[in-house]
Amino acid sequence: MNDLDFVTIGQRIKERRQALAVTQEAIANQLNVNPSHVSNIECGRANPSLTLLIKIANILECSVDFFIGGEYTFGVDKEKEKTLDDKIMDKLKYYDIDKKLKILKMLDIL
Repeated sequence: MNDLDFVTIGQRIKERRQALAVTQEAIANQLNVNPSHVSNIECGRANPSLTLLIKIANILECSVDFFIGGEYTFGVDKEKEKTLDDKIMDKLKYYDIDKKLKILKMLDIL
């Protein structure tokens, strides 16, 4: 088994945090850790425990799979396996809350 790619995981955490306009300090406060630890995780210099990764996912309102999804190597073609709902959710997960609310209003109109 290969080790997890913590650099990529950290980049995904950073991208999600920035998309939600959340600071490293805010996450650190909720995790009861030093902001430099959050920075080290995002840069791949520190490896978060599973417990910490779950807490980060909860703070950033996403699943742990969002961070480690590319780590699975069991050979399934994920694009072929995705439902239409999954494909829509993939596109929405990077939008900020304002864009999501606008999209929700448009869906209500339909």
